[in-house]
Amino acid sequence: MMESFGWARRPMIERIHLIRKDVPITMIYGSNTWIDTSTGKKVKLQRPDSYVRDMEIEGASHHVYADQPHIFNAVVEEICDSVD
Repeated sequence: MMESFGWARRPMIERIHLIRKDVPITMIYGSNTWIDTSTGKKVKLQRPDSYVRDMEIEGASHHVYADQPHIFNAVVEEICDSVD
């Protein structure tokens, strides 16, 4: 009964403008997630002069880190290396 059902109590999209424009943002989704992945596109529209990237990991659902841990870890490492 709860599949594809859920809302954030305090959605980040409503506060994304509070993050400094020079802070890069990457959102990671599983290709089979029930989460609304359009948020990444909305963030890009709200931050046109900022680095915003949304990534989809194949074969993962909402819990990307558990479904595809090796890929997830490689992506997070790449993100960390790119801003270090």
